[in-house]
Amino acid sequence: MAYLSELIGRAVRDHRGTTLGRLNDLLILSEEQSDYPRVVALALQNGGSGQKLLAWRGTEDLAGNTIVLQTQPQAYAETGHEILLARDVMDRQVIDVQDHRIVRVNDLELGRIGNDYRLINVDIGGRGLLRRLGVEDFAERITERFNWQIPNNSLSWSDLSFLPDVGVRVNVPRQNLNELHPADIAEILEDVGPRIAGELIRDLGDEKIADTLSELETDFQAEVLESFPEERAADIVEEMEPDEAADLLNELEPEKRQAVLNLMEREEREDVQELLEHHHDTAGGLMNNNYVCVPPNLTAGQALEHLRNDPDSREAETIYYVYVLDNEEKLLGVCSLSDLVLADPAMPIQEIMHADPVYVELDTPRDEVLEEISKYNLLAVPVVNEDNQLQGIVTADDALEMILPQEWKVKLPRLFR
Repeated sequence: MAYLSELIGRAVRDHRGTTLGRLNDLLILSEEQSDYPRVVALALQNGGSGQKLLAWRGTEDLAGNTIVLQTQPQAYAETGHEILLARDVMDRQVIDVQDHRIVRVNDLELGRIGNDYRLINVDIGGRGLLRRLGVEDFAERITERFNWQIPNNSLSWSDLSFLPDVGVRVNVPRQNLNELHPADIAEILEDVGPRIAGELIRDLGDEKIADTLSELETDFQAEVLESFPEERAADIVEEMEPDEAADLLNELEPEKRQAVLNLMEREEREDVQELLEHHHDTAGGLMNNNYVCVPPNLTAGQALEHLRNDPDSREAETIYYVYVLDNEEKLLGVCSLSDLVLADPAMPIQEIMHADPVYVELDTPRDEVLEEISKYNLLAVPVVNEDNQLQGIVTADDALEMILPQEWKVKLPRLFR
């Protein structure tokens, strides 16, 4: 085994004993399909003449104080897929998906496998820092006196996947990024920033990306979405709840917003455009136009069957409340889903519903919306226009997000979904 921090600066000599320079870096290939990529070249610092690359034959021993090349040194021809370990990996951030934290690469461990030296482990602990400072042995002598131990804290390179453009590796020891909950992914993205976030989630499905973005602040969402081509951005926005999609699009530049809207499917586009017409600080701007409703001439059993067969029910923001609308979509009443489930299947829904429901209007300020939700202990409040036609609903969590402190907003549990 050998550590990169101990190799850097060692003299490199050819088989005749001529000093060629000092080791400045080691190269691996990003495209190599291997759990432990092999070293393919040495980068040497040769006085004032700059850096030169020598092909690695795999026969040399890195364990000594001097690296001696056993064959005639050959210049290395770059392919464009090289990763320089000291330049591109050391001191870079590592995303530990399992513990949802950001750590830093303090050292790199290489091992001999066959005739090759390969990158084995990434040291993310304090021992790596002590080694780089040249005081590891001294620190161990001190800690032994107190019966302490300096822990080894390493991640296997095989548990990571490299992002060459941003120099970040993602630790996936037990599960890949796609298998994490969107809230956990969002927590990781917050730590790495919008630019890297876009790279990390690029290969996830549109729905998973949409769910993840919904856990983030809208300005952060917008910066991440900017990294996607407009057609892909439109696909992602289509998967979001209309109210969340509208909030996100409001953060984009007008040209980008219109371009994304133009590429969306007609139905989703119309839902979002309807919300964009209202001020974000009113019930109309807060509402979601995905809700469940039934006509007034059904029994409880028929109403449940109607909901089962209505595809819109699967897209609803919440199904805890069922709104009763006439042919003109005017709000006649509301009943909870539990009311329907527990009622006699033959009972008319008009005998179950609350015929005088609490509601707000499109231009009701958000503070009044929240007041109504709090006063009547509602999970959602319907929003109607001047003709009492149902336009959407504002859920309790959406209303709360508008007044919570900034640092709490992303952490708000989806208790009402």
